[in-house]
Amino acid sequence: MKIIDLSGPIYTGMWSYGPPFPEFKLVDIKEPDWVESFSPKSQAFEGFCMLTGNYIDGPSHAFGLEKEKPMHEIPLEKIFGVDAYVYKFDLKELPREGRRPYITMQHVKKAELEPVPEEAPILLTTGWGSHWSEPDFLTDAWFLKKEVAEYFAAKKPILLGFDTPYADNLENEQGNWLIIYGAGVTLLGPLVNTEKIKKFKVKLYVAPLNILNTTGLPVRTIVEE
Repeated sequence: MKIIDLSGPIYTGMWSYGPPFPEFKLVDIKEPDWVESFSPKSQAFEGFCMLTGNYIDGPSHAFGLEKEKPMHEIPLEKIFGVDAYVYKFDLKELPREGRRPYITMQHVKKAELEPVPEEAPILLTTGWGSHWSEPDFLTDAWFLKKEVAEYFAAKKPILLGFDTPYADNLENEQGNWLIIYGAGVTLLGPLVNTEKIKKFKVKLYVAPLNILNTTGLPVRTIVEE
């Protein structure tokens, strides 16, 4: 059995999506004056939000909680200890649009090693997670061409995961988020350590925080080979 942690570290100074999203900061909390027997050392997580680190966000992120379910209602039995399928792409072989590499259907067909059942979690990986702490993690991240977003949305996976922070090219958006969320798919990412995965079919364990009535949730993501 091989365990691979796909969750990137959270630390002061890490990347964030920029305003209006906050920057994470770890700060010490002063010792409480109502404890006498010991002096507890504690920390607060300032700027911690649903898009800090590794997270899931669903259709409600695009369409609102008035129309779609909050993330705490995602069934754990469908995302924890389940079969998932890992499409691996060589970053050096991907074409570019400006600074950003992108995945085409030609790459998908090459990476699809066996049929994938509908509703199964799918992970799309290039090893980009190795840039987690680099200044280009956001600016040079890969994205999906529209036809690829449509292809995977049609499979209706319970989760569609990436090791990129973006499903689309921010400099030339194709509507990928609305395609994916419109199909009822929940996104998972951005992932790290995906280059350590060797198999196409793995066991996936996603554990969201139990925060009520949100459009996204921080998670810990692990695969087992």
